[in-house]
Amino acid sequence: MKVVELAKTAASSEGLLLQKTALRFARRAAFLVVAAVFGFFALISVHVVLWTLCEGPWHTGKVWASVIVLGVDVLFLVVFLLLGRGKLPDPVEVEARIVRDRALHDLRNAVALTAVTSTIMGPAGRYAGRGAFAAVRSLLRRRKPSRPLR
Repeated sequence: MKVVELAKTAASSEGLLLQKTALRFARRAAFLVVAAVFGFFALISVHVVLWTLCEGPWHTGKVWASVIVLGVDVLFLVVFLLLGRGKLPDPVEVEARIVRDRALHDLRNAVALTAVTSTIMGPAGRYAGRGAFAAVRSLLRRRKPSRPLR
């Protein structure tokens, strides 16, 4: 019965681990998509800034507005890029991995012990049982009284 419980624990931990890992990868992918969008807008803003600097006079309102938009786009790009690159697993994911590993280790030990017990202890147990039964039977057997010495 312990083997079945260990297998159930390992399976449930594996399911939770896969669920948390998939959620983490999906979250990272979403952050990277948002970072790519802001990177694209930052590239457009760089082109607008360069165009404005080339066409208009220096220190005009258009240039500084474009620089501010560019700065905000780059700031969002960096923030979402750092969030998307995060590799730290969720604490529940770490706990599920530990529980799964322990359950699989205990399951392997239980299966190995069962296999060893059934293959080795089966014949040895029968042999030892026969010997013990014979010893008890010989102790309990009635003995004939011995002759008195003359």
